[in-house]
Amino acid sequence: MSLGQKIGRLRQERGLTLQEVSDGSGLTPSFLSRLERDKVNISVANLRKLAQFFSVQMTHFFEGEDSQHAGQVLTPADRVRLSLDDAPVQVYALLPPNSEMEARMIEARPGGGQQGFSGRGSQMILVLQGHLHYSLGDEEYTLNTGDTLFYHDDMAHSWVNTGDAAAIVLTVSTLAGREER
Repeated sequence: MSLGQKIGRLRQERGLTLQEVSDGSGLTPSFLSRLERDKVNISVANLRKLAQFFSVQMTHFFEGEDSQHAGQVLTPADRVRLSLDDAPVQVYALLPPNSEMEARMIEARPGGGQQGFSGRGSQMILVLQGHLHYSLGDEEYTLNTGDTLFYHDDMAHSWVNTGDAAAIVLTVSTLAGREER
């Protein structure tokens, strides 16, 4: 099933119109219609908007049907890349779709970084390799290999790799807006 077909199926399963998805995601109804018919491609940023609107991980759109096994192994080859091929920051999903949390591995070139405001829930950052400068609201943090930062993901944040080599970071988030557990 194509990406557009998966998006269309998810919209229909939830009984939503193109206009309702448009209102919730900020994407136009005509773009969504063409996307569902595989007439256009979607950027990572816009796919993220749809994932947040539907309260699913971005990997939901790339995975097959949920496994019936008690566990699921994702090898490095199975990881879904959530960034453009040539981006200075590479982001990989580490969990299967529809998990109650989200885990990502991030590889950042020297000087590479990100900024955001997602409000997804709680966030944990573990620096596996390298050095980061992390801004969280008005606070500044220097994170080195082995350091962990935890915060509630309801404020603006940004980070940059301040080292001379690639930084590798593990992030784990709870997803706000999920059904009560």
